[in-house]
Amino acid sequence: MYFLFVSRCSSVSKGVRDIPGNFQSATSSVPSGKALLYFGLFLASGIFFVFIAFTMFLPVMVIMPQKFAICFTLGCGFIIGSFFALRGPKNQLAHMSSKERLPFTLGFIGSMVGTIYVSMVLHSYILSVLFSVLQVLALAYYAISYFPGGSAGLKFLTSALTSSITSCFGR
Repeated sequence: MYFLFVSRCSSVSKGVRDIPGNFQSATSSVPSGKALLYFGLFLASGIFFVFIAFTMFLPVMVIMPQKFAICFTLGCGFIIGSFFALRGPKNQLAHMSSKERLPFTLGFIGSMVGTIYVSMVLHSYILSVLFSVLQVLALAYYAISYFPGGSAGLKFLTSALTSSITSCFGR
């Protein structure tokens, strides 16, 4: 009887190991603790620099647009770096260069490079402002492209959020 029970348990556990999509394959895409730590650090640094760019340097952008441009670009670089740390460099690069993501990636990276070039090399105030605006728009467009449903999904979420907020205040 004991032998029969043991042989049944081993065949059941063997069958469980052979099922596609088992626990090991499900957890293989979960990032490690170290990857999550680096993701958090890079993301926090990126948000910090973007926050500094908008709070300290946006009000004085007419006087010193290079400071806003550099700080905002550095923040965007850290934010992109956080996703490289989370997903792994090869996976993130493959994702960003996929056919449907490539226009968003090229627009965003191109605006970042252009912003740094005109602010650090050319020292042009007008071009720094122009490329900074382009970079903010590219960041918004890039973020919307990651949103499920794209711009239609974002419009739905925005309208739902707006209607719930207005209903809370009785309008």
